[in-house]
Amino acid sequence: MKNLKIYILLALGVFIASCSEDDKVTVGVQENFTAGAILRTLASSGALDMFNTASELTWTIQEQDAEGGDLVDRVEITVSFVDNNGNGNSVSGSALATITEFGQTDGLPSFDYSITLNDALSATGVALIDVLPGDQFVVDMTLFLTDGRSFDNSSTTGNVSGGSFFSSPYQYTFTVDDGIAFGIADVNANEISLTNPNEDYSVTLSVGDSLLVDAGLVETINVYRRFIDRSIEDDGIDRSEDEAIFRTFTLADDFTVDAEGIASLDFVVTLDDLYGPDLSFDLLGLNDGFNLRYEAITSDGRVVTTSESGTEYFDTVVVTECIQLNADAPYAGEYTIEMSDDYGDGWNGARLDVQIDGGDVESFLVETGDSAEGTFTIPEGATTLTITFISGDWDGEISYKIIDPNGNTAASVALGDAAAGEIELLVCE
Repeated sequence: MKNLKIYILLALGVFIASCSEDDKVTVGVQENFTAGAILRTLASSGALDMFNTASELTWTIQEQDAEGGDLVDRVEITVSFVDNNGNGNSVSGSALATITEFGQTDGLPSFDYSITLNDALSATGVALIDVLPGDQFVVDMTLFLTDGRSFDNSSTTGNVSGGSFFSSPYQYTFTVDDGIAFGIADVNANEISLTNPNEDYSVTLSVGDSLLVDAGLVETINVYRRFIDRSIEDDGIDRSEDEAIFRTFTLADDFTVDAEGIASLDFVVTLDDLYGPDLSFDLLGLNDGFNLRYEAITSDGRVVTTSESGTEYFDTVVVTECIQLNADAPYAGEYTIEMSDDYGDGWNGARLDVQIDGGDVESFLVETGDSAEGTFTIPEGATTLTITFISGDWDGEISYKIIDPNGNTAASVALGDAAAGEIELLVCE
């Protein structure tokens, strides 16, 4: 019994000692804990346009600290330039301003601040001509307190820098925009099929907006051509060709500006011209490709372009092969016939006759004017399709193409090639 009492007393002593040590640690943490401070972003707006040195960035910033704003001493603001175009013009940490006077927002110190592109250029010493799309200006704010501490972007965590309440990143990154709105819109399918009928490379180029075009800020559009031989193994010869200038256009002479100030150009290249002097259709293999890279030259000599497939200034023409869907029976779905007359007086007796499974004949033609469009539908289970061109008085003025249900050209007859007889469709996967 005595031993049991001793054990209980010993255990109680250990428990009390343990609690005392925990209390000491807790008190120590409380005594050594120091509250930080943040610069909360109440508002931020603006963008940087490489053509507009007056384009502006603005902020409304609120300071918060453990003493309700009484600890704030100053905020130092710097700007860095990040050259993402490989020209070696990056600049770090150039001074912009020091904020020492604060207003009040909800009882806490706050300030409004704004800079223009011209301010950023002056601070970094970067020339406007060296600023290209994709380059970045990074604005950093550092908070200094009266007790000697400072806080910047390296002081924050994700909840503080990007949280919905604190929103205190201390750092703001702005990517330069070119404002050109360059566009490449396909007119034809723009592929070269080893089995399908092929059409010329045809696109519509556009440059906007109206202020940029009217001011003449973009002067020239250059087109570069490159051929990539991906079928070398077929004959062991690599026919790839390096990128070289292919065409040059000026906005003033070659583009048409519409009422909304958008400049456009219909750019058509025959396949023979696309192949060039050293290539021909017979030398092409599956997956070979032509890369067409466009670049805009500004009035101050800057070059705006991209170099990757799928980007704004880049187009590709790939050699394909047809997996035929209508080899054994007509492919079901709606077909579109696009018809043109070069003279503009209709087809003069010519027409296209369509007959499905020996049923009624449906005729398509340009009755008057220079173009017309019609559709016919092949039902599921159809076994035969006959399309016949019936000659007229002026077949040399006629051109047409038939678009399959997948949006691809199944047949195409160029101007001057129309001839009486049946038309064969090639519908590919």
